[in-house]
Amino acid sequence: MSRDACLELARCLGVDGDAVLELWNERAAIRELDGGQPRADAERDAVEDVRTTYESLASARRLGPRSAAPTVEAAKKRDAAD
Repeated sequence: MSRDACLELARCLGVDGDAVLELWNERAAIRELDGGQPRADAERDAVEDVRTTYESLASARRLGPRSAAPTVEAAKKRDAAD
């Protein structure tokens, strides 16, 4: 199921399916080995990792827990200081 979701995502985005599957396998392995998730859960959750990565690339914004994008509040403070 997760593999099919990645291939569908690649098709929708017009990107190489093998590249998407490679990223998915890598993210699933990290979740399984470093995160201790069962493989099935790691594969399922890795689909969202791949989706976020490609969304981030498409929008030229970094998304996720380490996002460098300023919050609305930070942008308002910055603008007020200028």
